[in-house]
Amino acid sequence: MPIELPVLTPQSLQVLKVPPAPADPPVSGDIAKACLLFHDASSRATHHDDGVLISDEDICNAATYATQLLATRVGQRDLQADLVAALGNIMPAMLQPIRDDLALLRDEMKQTKGEIQQTKGEIQRIKVDLKDVKREIRYTRRISALTRNSNARPTDTAIFEIVPFASLDDPTAAPHNLPPLQSPEEIRGLRRHPLRAYVRGYYPNLEVPHSDEECIRLVFCGIGAYSHVRE
Repeated sequence: MPIELPVLTPQSLQVLKVPPAPADPPVSGDIAKACLLFHDASSRATHHDDGVLISDEDICNAATYATQLLATRVGQRDLQADLVAALGNIMPAMLQPIRDDLALLRDEMKQTKGEIQQTKGEIQRIKVDLKDVKREIRYTRRISALTRNSNARPTDTAIFEIVPFASLDDPTAAPHNLPPLQSPEEIRGLRRHPLRAYVRGYYPNLEVPHSDEECIRLVFCGIGAYSHVRE
C-alpha cells in the first residue's frame, strides 16, 4: 500500500518543499527526500528562517513520513507508532526555549520602541529650547544695536549697526532681503518700497506715512539713531 505524503500547515508550506509521492515500495531517493524534509522542518523550527515558525504538528508529520519510509526499508513498519509518540512527547520541551526567546525578544522590542519615543520627545523639547535661545540671541542683538546706534555721532560719517525688526527678523535676510542700513546716506537714499518696508518692520502697528521724509525720520528712530533725526 502506498505511503501518503505528510500533511503540512499552509504556513510551513511557505518555506518547506514537500517531495513527490514515493514509489511503492519506496526507493532510496524517496527515503532521502523524506529525511531531508524532516531535517529541514526541524532546522527551521530552531533557527526561524524567513520569520516562519514551524509547528510541532508539522515536525511530527514530517518525522512520521520519514519513519514510515524507513520502516519499509528495514522491514519494521510497526515501529513508526512508538517513534511518533516519542517525538510528540519531546518536541514541546525542545521548542519551549525557542518560544521563550521569542517572547523575550518581543518584550525587548517593545521596550526599545518606548525608549525611541522618549528620545523623540526629548529631541523635540531640545528643539523648542533652541528656538527660545535663538530668539533671546536676536533680542539681545536688537538691544545692543539700538544702544550702539543711539551713541553714534550725529554726522554723515556715522556707522550704524543693523537692527532687527520688532519681530526680531533680520531685515537684510529672507524673506525681507532689504538693503543694509549702516550709514545716514544709505537711509536717506532708500527707494520708496524698501523705505516703507523698513517702517512696517520697525512699526508693525503703525500706518505707514505718505511722506518719504516722515518715513526716513521713523527709520532713524527705529534703529536708535535719534540724533540724526532732523527737526
